Amino acid sequence: MERDPRTDTLAAARRLLAADGVRGVTVPAVAQHLALPEADVARAVGDRAGLLEALYESTMGRLLEFLGAAVAQQDPDDLAAQVEAGTHAIIVWCGTHRAEFGLLMGPGFREAVGARASVRQSVASRLGGAWAPLFDRVRHAGSPCPPDGDIPADLAPQLDVYRRLLLRANPGMGGDLPLGVVYLMTVGWRQIFGVLCMLVFDPEAPPVSELGESIAQLNRSLLELVGLVPSPAVRLVGVPEAA
Repeated sequence: MERDPRTDTLAAARRLLAADGVRGVTVPAVAQHLALPEADVARAVGDRAGLLEALYESTMGRLLEFLGAAVAQQDPDDLAAQVEAGTHAIIVWCGTHRAEFGLLMGPGFREAVGARASVRQSVASRLGGAWAPLFDRVRHAGSPCPPDGDIPADLAPQLDVYRRLLLRANPGMGGDLPLGVVYLMTVGWRQIFGVLCMLVFDPEAPPVSELGESIAQLNRSLLELVGLVPSPAVRLVGVPEAA
């Protein structure tokens, strides 16, 4: 079977990312890694900007696949389990894919964004978009949600921009997503992101496999935010191997 040059190129780029960070991901480095002419790599992904964009989107897709599989293991009616499993999945994936986290949401993001403006909205539209339907279901289940009128006036325009991105990523929602839901998502994500930065960038942070109780505390806080309690039936994914 003939190999796909783009697949091989992205696999090599992931290995270079893990070894040397974003600075090590270049067309010549990929070509050398694959023992191919640079022109062959360029035909697959274009220049370095195209290579970084392709690597970014592929990496985001791998995170979302892991997140989706974790949520799909839960009872479809158990919203608390889905929130908890999803949060746990994001933390353990990023904690075991530190270079990838640096590309998606850390120092490497600026270089990827500089490569292609289209990457700028990827975190909001793809990662946030994966969460929006779940948070909307939580809202419809009767969980507390601040009225749009209670959102601070200086924050509302930013949340509205984010809401439009989320709705664009989820056309099936029919445009019905209150600012209060977006606000809760933002508050929850700030808590998750703080834990991720500590885990990935603090050299003295324990491995993610030792953070079970800390992640559980974070989940209790997030569930309380949306008026839920931990589910006794939640099925948490194991710590994945770094790619």
